[in-house]
Amino acid sequence: MAPLLIFVIFVISLALQGSVLALAGPAGVQPDILLVVTVALALLADLRRGAIVGMCAGLCQDILFGAPLGFFAVSKMLVGAAAGLLAADINKELTWSAMVLMPLFTLFSDFLCLILLKLFQIAATLPFLTYLQQVTLPRIAMHFLIMGIIYPHLFRIQKRSLLFAESEVEE
Repeated sequence: MAPLLIFVIFVISLALQGSVLALAGPAGVQPDILLVVTVALALLADLRRGAIVGMCAGLCQDILFGAPLGFFAVSKMLVGAAAGLLAADINKELTWSAMVLMPLFTLFSDFLCLILLKLFQIAATLPFLTYLQQVTLPRIAMHFLIMGIIYPHLFRIQKRSLLFAESEVEE
């Protein structure tokens, strides 16, 4: 049931990201709803599950939006793993804890994407500081607000153990 529910969440996120939100945003900067969902799910899970969720989300994004296969999968997997690593150290009941971490993960994701773009010469990219100012900063603000909307709903779903089974306690 949980993988199916997560897949439905991905599909809804991708539909919003590819249709309605593709037209929104200042100066053509679009929010990455799938990144926000990946971070939220990883914060509700752990390192391993965060990495798996990130990789699956990134592969879906690669397939649907025509990026080179693995491009978004790598960046979202690393972001999911990093968020999952912090999952045990945050108060999951506070939406603010997820919202405060979201700018860090947005910056990390955009930095990884920029490095991959330059490394594989996929497209002409802006210099880092220009990219940071024109793309990343508006995206940070959007992701901060979107996390405040999405996280409480995902937390309620997780509270019913519909997303992830409770982690086994290691001795």
